[in-house]
Amino acid sequence: MRLYIKAISRYKGDLEDVDVKKELKKTYKLDTRRQDRFIHLALWGAKRVQDRCEVNIDDELYITSGVGNMDIVQKSNEYVKIQKEILRPFDFINMLGNTTSYYVAKALEIQGKNLFQISNSFTFIHSLISIYASLSISKKEALLGCVDLVPEPPEFIKRVLGLDKDVKVLSGVNYQKLSLNAEGAIAIIEFDTKIYRLQEVEKIAKESRLKVMFSPEDEYFETMPSYYINAAIEAKEELLYIDSFEDKYKIIRVLKVT
Repeated sequence: MRLYIKAISRYKGDLEDVDVKKELKKTYKLDTRRQDRFIHLALWGAKRVQDRCEVNIDDELYITSGVGNMDIVQKSNEYVKIQKEILRPFDFINMLGNTTSYYVAKALEIQGKNLFQISNSFTFIHSLISIYASLSISKKEALLGCVDLVPEPPEFIKRVLGLDKDVKVLSGVNYQKLSLNAEGAIAIIEFDTKIYRLQEVEKIAKESRLKVMFSPEDEYFETMPSYYINAAIEAKEELLYIDSFEDKYKIIRVLKVT
C-alpha cells in the first residue's frame, strides 16, 4: 500500500521546550478553556501542519495514540477514588477520545470523516491502513495525527505499559497530510499488513538500499514511527523503519517522489 504525503508537522518532547497552551493562544488565537494538555498537544500539531498545506472542509481526520489521555484518567482517579469527590463534567467529556477529534476538527474547520482510534499494538501503521482503505473509496485526502502525552508522574505510564524503569518516556505529536494523489507530494509512504519475524526483517534490512532504523529501545512513545518518518522527510532521506511489539515486526518505507 502506498500513500503520498503532502505536508507534515513534528514534535518530540525532549527536543523542544514549548508552552503549548500559550502557543495556541498567542500564535493561533484559539480558546483553550475546558481543554487539557492532551487536547492542547493535538491542536498544536494540527495547526502546525495547517501552516504548511491547504486543509479542505471535506478532508478526513484520524487521531491515534498509544494509550490516549492518561493525564485525565489519572486526574479523575485522584478526584473520585482518593479525594472521594464527584467527577467534574468537563473532565468526563475530555476523557472521551472523540472529544480531542472534535476540537481538532473544529480548529481546522473540517467536516469530513472523523475518527479517534487506538489499537493494542502498531497503532500508527493500523491507522495508515484504515486511511488507505477509506481514501480508496472516498477519493478525498486525510490528516493523521499521532498524539502521546506523558502524565505526571511519568512512572504511571511506565507501569501501564510495562516498560523498564530506565526507559525514557516522551510526549510527541506528529501529523501527516495524506492522499492517493501524487500531485504536490513531498514524500511517499509504503506499508503492508504483514507481520514479520526477526530473521525476516534482519534480512530485509541487510538487503535494503534505504537508511534502516529499528524502533529505539532507550526512549518510548507508541506513535514514535510517525516522528521518525517526518524527520526523514525533513532531512530528504529515504528510510526503512522497522517497528516492533513483543516479538512481532512491521515495516514502513519512506521514499522520495520521482
